[in-house]
Amino acid sequence: MTDPSCAAPPSQWKTFRAPDKVVADLPELESGTNHSKVADRWTYPASEVHQWMTRPATAPKGRKLVFLTFDDGPDKTVTAQELTNLEKGGVPATFFMITPQMQGVPVDLLRRSLRDGNGLGVHSYSHDYRYLFKGDAAQRATHVACDYDWALAQARAILGSGYAESGFRYPGGHMSWSHLGQADAELARRGVVPIDWNAMSGDADAQMPTTVPGYLAMVKKSIAEAGNPRVVVLLNHDNKERTAEAMPSIIAWLKSQHYQFGIIS
Repeated sequence: MTDPSCAAPPSQWKTFRAPDKVVADLPELESGTNHSKVADRWTYPASEVHQWMTRPATAPKGRKLVFLTFDDGPDKTVTAQELTNLEKGGVPATFFMITPQMQGVPVDLLRRSLRDGNGLGVHSYSHDYRYLFKGDAAQRATHVACDYDWALAQARAILGSGYAESGFRYPGGHMSWSHLGQADAELARRGVVPIDWNAMSGDADAQMPTTVPGYLAMVKKSIAEAGNPRVVVLLNHDNKERTAEAMPSIIAWLKSQHYQFGIIS
């Protein structure tokens, strides 16, 4: 999908419609994926990660996996800080992007993220709750499908026509909304499954942590409350400077707990 047939969803960002032609892939992008070739070794399909979260007994035995995820980017300042954190920690993450925001960052930032072995996922085009989740199930399905088509088109306009991914992070999370069965079916027709999380740093809470120890305590508490699953999908946000300050400590603690790090395709 490079040329959506529906009208553009509402957005606070400038619309930049992808041309109805092949857009050259960024050199770092492995065509048909959301990452570079270097990330093949630690990439997991969204359908598998979704199953491991919803049916913990099916998770791989004898190992612990963590997927660091960052929503709401990319951001010129914080994304660069998080990429440095990941580089220094020697671990990858998945960035779920509000794709029109990609036009507000240097393309070299996206190339750096791919080169480092991170995954670039979709977190919607509009990020507008009133548009996405208003009305009955049929209306929600129409709007979610249209939003996703536009989000994918905008990603392909910058990353290249070969960009593809299979895990959609609903704004607010799938768990926060009802009557999404038809919307999920529309995503499935596009080869996409919803990806939520089972742990968080708390950086979107009303009473978000204000210190690095507070962030780390929230991560530990949230994983414990999830039953210490073998597969952890950790929610963070890519526009929070305090999250970036805390991330080295979070990464170090996860390593101390013998988690292996992966990305979601």
